[in-house]
Amino acid sequence: MMPHKDAVSAEVQNIRALVGENGRTIDIWVGGAEATLNTAAVEQMGFDLVLAGEGEELFPELLHQWLDGGRPTGLHRTPPGQVDLDRYPGFHPIARYLPPIELSRGCIYGCAFCAVPALHKGTLRHRSVAHVLEIASAYLRHATARKRIKFLASNAFAYGSVDGRTANLEALHALLSGLKRIGVPEISLGSFPSEVRPDFVTREVLELVRPFLSNNTIVMGIQSPFDSRLRNIGRGHTIAQAVRAIELLREFRFRAHVDFIIGMPGETPEQQEELLTFMERLVHDYGVRIHMHTFMPLAGARWADQVAEPIAPSARDRLRALARAGVLDGWWENQIAYSRRRE
Repeated sequence: MMPHKDAVSAEVQNIRALVGENGRTIDIWVGGAEATLNTAAVEQMGFDLVLAGEGEELFPELLHQWLDGGRPTGLHRTPPGQVDLDRYPGFHPIARYLPPIELSRGCIYGCAFCAVPALHKGTLRHRSVAHVLEIASAYLRHATARKRIKFLASNAFAYGSVDGRTANLEALHALLSGLKRIGVPEISLGSFPSEVRPDFVTREVLELVRPFLSNNTIVMGIQSPFDSRLRNIGRGHTIAQAVRAIELLREFRFRAHVDFIIGMPGETPEQQEELLTFMERLVHDYGVRIHMHTFMPLAGARWADQVAEPIAPSARDRLRALARAGVLDGWWENQIAYSRRRE
């Protein structure tokens, strides 16, 4: 939101003015990651109510107040504690809104560029298999033509993991076999928005999931080709693990769709050229597809106060060449302008 804060503020004012032309008033509420981690800035954008934190419990309470004739305003923070995902299915049949099913929430890894650890206090929790199957069954009832069900997770192959660092093969099998048992025609796990980490791409995991999955692409974050940078970020895996994961994915007939970030703080033009060379090698040797990002400072992240390094012209040319070849995608060019703004 913050890269667009002026446009958002103007839109809030325009909506209020349009409603006012008809002699009516409107209450405009906001919530989400920016409202939680950059609260003071969001409060200045003209909203009547700002909800900071997880909204499953507090938002209905505020909505009931409003429906009963009250007018809650100002800042409202969720109380300490974490929402039990099993209490909230994340969809409603009346609205016909059937989004990817949230399997897990949070992340134990503290990557410097990421806000998720700050949002969820560096923890990882999971929805139970029974509740996932209940939601999937409802999807099949309410959308009979629907064939594919997708999922939401920061690391899909960590589903059910107790410590967030070790795969829980029993939980993964219970999930996937259960989905197959209730008649889900196509199970899409490990593709957006349920990416995986390289250190969770093992032979044991792939032998388990391959018979169940309909997706032939696995989205995986690597972010940098330098072990020193990965340590500095706090990624918790090595380049050797990432390359081995790509090799295993190809062996199991998956195509790797790999995330990289360019313009990280302290990155030199020479390192950008090395990044491009590494990506080009992965494309040539393993047939991977690149999902490219430009570094952007995010509220709550360890690098929230950092600014992206400029992308060298030669690196831009090579990125565009990969895009023209159909092996690179992403909003990296749009993100260049956003990454220069420190909010």
